[in-house]
Amino acid sequence: MPASPGLHPVRIVSQRTGLTPDVLRAWERRYKAVSPVRSPGGQRHYTDADIERLSLLSRASRAGRQIGQLVPLANPDLQKLIEDDERQSRQRVGVGPDQPAIESYLSSALIAVEEFDAQRLEQTLRSAVLRMPSDEVLDQVIGPLLFTIGSLWHQGLLRPANEHLATTTIRRVLVWMSDLAVADAHAPLLVVGTPARQMHELGAMLAATTAASSGWRVAYLGPNLPADELARAVKFAKASALALSVVYPTDDDELPDELRALRAALPADIGLVIGGSGAQHYSDVIREIGAQQFSSLVGMRQWLRVRAATAFAGRAAR
Repeated sequence: MPASPGLHPVRIVSQRTGLTPDVLRAWERRYKAVSPVRSPGGQRHYTDADIERLSLLSRASRAGRQIGQLVPLANPDLQKLIEDDERQSRQRVGVGPDQPAIESYLSSALIAVEEFDAQRLEQTLRSAVLRMPSDEVLDQVIGPLLFTIGSLWHQGLLRPANEHLATTTIRRVLVWMSDLAVADAHAPLLVVGTPARQMHELGAMLAATTAASSGWRVAYLGPNLPADELARAVKFAKASALALSVVYPTDDDELPDELRALRAALPADIGLVIGGSGAQHYSDVIREIGAQQFSSLVGMRQWLRVRAATAFAGRAAR
């Protein structure tokens, strides 16, 4: 059924505001940013006033401000806030607006890391999230940014404090991205963490955000959990799958037995996926236990889609 005159579907609102449909949905459900009209078929439609309001909220949030703090403000107050933030932004060194978007975000983010500017880094990444699909942000902005930061640090071209500031800020953005994703209450659940003695968790957080953006419910456990605790969490949460990230150390003699014990403790129908930059060093045992191994989020995303379809089909058959 077409929208009534003066009402606009999600697709048009997304085009005009620069907000993705997922962000729109999250802002409506969590923060009551606007109240769209529902058609008889349940589709959401927005007024011109809704679009104006969402555009102001979008512009204000690009400065790194929390949407929960912006929603209570009236439109004139938002407009003044935007003007103040944009005036401050123009005084900073930035990238040209005619550069391709991805290169612009990466360049701006790296400058922020080098200049120890956490606010600018978070602002840049949030802007990317609001303007690009989540999978593109993860694959083409945050993933390459983390790789570059790690490479610079290993070469001694980036101070440890700058690297810590960057990873702390990126961690905060990933949590925010996961919160934006609104999963169906009956969606399959993925437990995410790292095995014992694996302390680096950003790979696991990337996996968790990928799953949330793919429509999964996610239980994120953090780093350094032994096999029995991981298996207990999966069973207690009634999860459909478990995702682990392995980064460092890459020569842990105890990890193969840890992974074998984990697979033995998990129900046979629970999917197990292992990724991360260090996973290739344990490929033999990963194959032995029948786990899936991915070197990119693209492969994991495809696997999640297949698993979700299987889970929904199984539920429908019952």
